[in-house]
Amino acid sequence: MNDTVAAIATPVGEGGIHIIRISGPEAVPIASTLFQSQGGTRVADLEVQKVCYGNLIDPASGQAVDEVLLIRFRAPYSYTGEDVVEIHGHGGAYVSSKILKLVLDQGARLAEAGEFTRRAFTNGRLDLSQAEAVADVIHAASDKALTSALAHLKGELSKKLNALYDALVQVLAQLEAAIDFPEEGLEFQQKQKLDQNIQSTNIEIKKLVDSYRQGRIYREGLRVALVGKPNVGKSSLLNALLQEDRAIVTPHPGTTRDTLEERVRIQDIHITIVDTAGLRHQPDEIEEHGIERTRHALAQSDLALVIFDGSHALDTNDAMLIKEVADKKKLVLLNKSDQPTVIDPNTLLKQVKAAEALSLSATQGEGLEALRDSLYQSALEGKTSGESLVITRERHRQALAQAQEALGRVSHSLQEDRSEDLIAVDLNIALEHLGGILGKTFVDDLLDQIFVDFCIGK
Repeated sequence: MNDTVAAIATPVGEGGIHIIRISGPEAVPIASTLFQSQGGTRVADLEVQKVCYGNLIDPASGQAVDEVLLIRFRAPYSYTGEDVVEIHGHGGAYVSSKILKLVLDQGARLAEAGEFTRRAFTNGRLDLSQAEAVADVIHAASDKALTSALAHLKGELSKKLNALYDALVQVLAQLEAAIDFPEEGLEFQQKQKLDQNIQSTNIEIKKLVDSYRQGRIYREGLRVALVGKPNVGKSSLLNALLQEDRAIVTPHPGTTRDTLEERVRIQDIHITIVDTAGLRHQPDEIEEHGIERTRHALAQSDLALVIFDGSHALDTNDAMLIKEVADKKKLVLLNKSDQPTVIDPNTLLKQVKAAEALSLSATQGEGLEALRDSLYQSALEGKTSGESLVITRERHRQALAQAQEALGRVSHSLQEDRSEDLIAVDLNIALEHLGGILGKTFVDDLLDQIFVDFCIGK
């Protein structure tokens, strides 16, 4: 982390401009070798965070490679916390790679994926949760994903976790005092007060753990499985939602033998829709494999769209379907509303144990807007994006859940009047997990795992 790295920070290909970022102790000397300002000012004498126009020169030939703009950032007031120079040139693939090669020839090393952001973390410019949020901002595919990522990048999650961390440190300090000075002891009332503090902190941690489903949907989208017996209109509904003929539709039952996955955007939430093979008794061998994949898709989904043919009475295949979705979060659909309906919605809802049944016709487009609204509300669960802080990463959820378990043991030990040494052990475990999210406690393997998903140049 003490050398100088460089990379192209803009996407590969042709465009209006390219940006080459250089970070490290030799950033300014390297740029000085290659850059000639129009007025002759040396890079070392340039005003920081000011744009300077000039030419990028090949030292071997003395010829200009490109007309560029150069910006200098002085440590620690840069993205990485180090001396940084950015070269903005014309956006051609050849010219950008040529300039990068000249920079590397002067002694810089090609940056690894996410290395600039990793240096920002190492130098204290960002904590680990903020560093992860950088990637989330880049990959955000919806307004809510972007809003959530920006909140994390601005430090809202960090502020919350640091407050919880500091509260636990205060509790640990009291316990350590009791351990160091056993002759003083802790009165029961003091332990009772400590327990109240622990439980209060654990409630806040639980709120964050419970927010993960919502946060993951913001970040990755809602995953929806279309399930039903053969020929109820699952593939027709997929095509209607996509507004294109993506799935093959025939009047013959069992046309869909495998899962088909597509994405559609509803307002500012991405919905991944999985069309599945029909569930029915006594399938043939190929259908049996398809039904197993249907069950897998159902298990992996956030929501099941349970589709019934409203123009036919319920049969044993429908009963099989109802059993399969018994414990699943679901939305009931009565398809083929363009034909006479013979199923009583109220009776069906009692059997499926659902609150509402939507009537629609996938082929005619009737009821699709109501379905889109219901899907959107299922994604939000009645919340607005600015209503509360949510976590969006499984790593955070696991760490918080483990901290929650440790604090549960702390609370139990306090109530059972166990020794301060045992209580301190679990309290330290909770602090370790909270600190792991922020980067207060970490191992290099964790950092490698996090930053490998970044693009080179960020």
